[in-house]
Amino acid sequence: MKHRIARLFLRTCIALPAVAIATVIPANAQVPPEKEAGWQSDVGGLRHFMGLRCPDQIGPFFRIKVLEGGANSLAGCIYTGRDGMTAVLRQHVQDTGRREAISFSRNYKAAGFEEIQLSGAASTGISFRTRSWTPTSLCETLWHFAGKDSDFTLWLSYTLPTQQDEVGPAVTAFTQVLAQQN
Repeated sequence: MKHRIARLFLRTCIALPAVAIATVIPANAQVPPEKEAGWQSDVGGLRHFMGLRCPDQIGPFFRIKVLEGGANSLAGCIYTGRDGMTAVLRQHVQDTGRREAISFSRNYKAAGFEEIQLSGAASTGISFRTRSWTPTSLCETLWHFAGKDSDFTLWLSYTLPTQQDEVGPAVTAFTQVLAQQN
């Protein structure tokens, strides 16, 4: 009887941690968030089930986050570059990229941001000065591209005049990645 109680006690002690862990950690906690959003590992990056490929690195930018899709935005990734320069690459439903650009422009104007005309690569996008009270101005520019099967947008946040020369190479690097999408 003494041995039977000891064995029962031992089994309970061994089984308790497994039961406790199973109740504390949900079964899906082991699934990376990108898997839930439809992303799969790909050579040198991630691939969304809708087809968008987001490399780990694009030019001097490194992917820091994957984005889920929405009504017109199918998938996307956030990248960070030198000195806080940020890029968001998004895939959209075909023929909606222009509408996304118009919506971007309307929303920024409604928020009171100043639309500005820039030179170089930024001149082909829609640009707004979103911070002008510091020695450097924060600028946000959106480009839209029509692809064969999807549309795409590229949003960049950068400072003027310090990062002005980096905009052209950044847009080139991202458009080269987009050219490989279709």
